[in-house]
Amino acid sequence: MRTKALIGVVATSALLLTLGGCSKEDMDKAKSTAEEAAESASEMAEGAMDKAGDMADSAVEATSDAMESVGDAAEGAMESAGEMADATGEKVGEMADAASDKAGEMMDDASDTAEGMMDDAEAGAQEMMDDAEAGAEDAMKKMGES
Repeated sequence: MRTKALIGVVATSALLLTLGGCSKEDMDKAKSTAEEAAESASEMAEGAMDKAGDMADSAVEATSDAMESVGDAAEGAMESAGEMADATGEKVGEMADAASDKAGEMMDDASDTAEGMMDDAEAGAQEMMDDAEAGAEDAMKKMGES
């Protein structure tokens, strides 16, 4: 917009000088001034376009970097989730092994206890039988003496 206004002012000035009956020297100055203004406006427009291009390039680069960061974050999250799943699987396996070991120990303890009880019962029964036999022998002896 500034460029258009500047060109308009320069063109109007050149037109007024031409219509006002200026000398050849004034006309050359006006023409030179108009050319300089047009060149300046062109340079300003080029500068603005360059800046806009640079800004667009920066925006594309920033967007690309942001997308790469998001991709890296997502990849990291997936790796973490996989590691957590692996660790959980290992823990569950370890817990199952520990439970199995504990159950085996309990079965062994129960078996040992039952075996000990059977041995005690057998020994007690044998002792009772021995006592009964001894009592029967004593009774028989006493009957035979009478």
